[in-house]
Amino acid sequence: MASNANLLVSPLQFSYDRRNGFHIQDRHQVYKRCDPKELHTLLIYDEEAAKYTKKGKLRKNPPRHTDPTHHFYSAQLTHYGLPSPTSKQAAKAALLEAYESEEGLTVPPHILQCEERLRAQYRAKEARLLEEENERWRRHCEKEEKQRVKRKRQEDDLVAEIEGATASKKKQQTDVKPLDIQKLAGSYIIVAPKISEGWNCQDPLQLKLALSSTAKHLWGTFNFDVFEGKMRSQSLDTPTTTNRTIRFHWRGRETGEGESTFGPENIAKFEFLPSGSFKGRMYWDSAGKFDIKGKLAEGGDGVGGLEGGVEEWKKGYWAITEANYNRECASRWGGWGGDSDDDEVEENSDTEREVEEDSDVGREDEEDFDTEREF
Repeated sequence: MASNANLLVSPLQFSYDRRNGFHIQDRHQVYKRCDPKELHTLLIYDEEAAKYTKKGKLRKNPPRHTDPTHHFYSAQLTHYGLPSPTSKQAAKAALLEAYESEEGLTVPPHILQCEERLRAQYRAKEARLLEEENERWRRHCEKEEKQRVKRKRQEDDLVAEIEGATASKKKQQTDVKPLDIQKLAGSYIIVAPKISEGWNCQDPLQLKLALSSTAKHLWGTFNFDVFEGKMRSQSLDTPTTTNRTIRFHWRGRETGEGESTFGPENIAKFEFLPSGSFKGRMYWDSAGKFDIKGKLAEGGDGVGGLEGGVEEWKKGYWAITEANYNRECASRWGGWGGDSDDDEVEENSDTEREVEEDSDVGREDEEDFDTEREF
């Protein structure tokens, strides 16, 4: 909702808002009506007398006094329905005279009526603004709910299709066809309820896979709304295999603050089905292990699109390192962490260089990511 302090109703020279109440604004200054007694104290202030105590002794630290401006005193005259002279001294004299008069310094009825009218107009306008804001919020929530229901229906349909393919596969265990790695390339429709529902994701979850030029690894790029990254498969010995489960290591970032993640626990295991779909599990430190399913999109764009292809994915993967993470942390807190080591990335990352996934680090979670046991 817009700030109430900026919601003004201003007939003539008066204004009213929540922050300042009834006031006069002149030259970017706000002048509220000063209480008569406080105003009288300002009008009779004697700077020379203030230097002495009540017993007549000279003060060591006399109080500092700054007399208000001519605009202040002119505004007070307007607040009390009095004409405003052209000089500051004349304005102060007129206020003092009114204060010491028989009637005293009082606000005339037409000024009080103006104040009440402005207050009522302001509150009516504020209520209307609040009602409009509530209506916008209601429509926003309604739109989000429709999108959520639609996404949930699509996800349920996809899950049912993949589960159907899994049941069909189990019936045909005696005739297992080799997995053609090259046919895995393309864009996938992704279902990961723990992510999409847990973070109320507004955009579809995206994943794209492609085989490297040497066919040694399957590379991927993904955007799961709240985090994104690049993934690299385990070494692939042959273009075809009867083992339909492929293990990936991924490196990526949160899409909010951009904090990177690259540890050995960032594992994904996908079991590819003959129907062009997969199911498996993935690990992200903010969500832990979560189920994921995907289906190869019909009429997909192969390895094109989505961030420029395999070579760009490789650069993105190898650029996320501990050294760069430390530099980014220093920069995030206003320091300088040094130059990026992006240029140190190997040109050919499909050599015998293996990432943490091939070491014994993190192997204690291996059983938890075993798709043959989990699904």
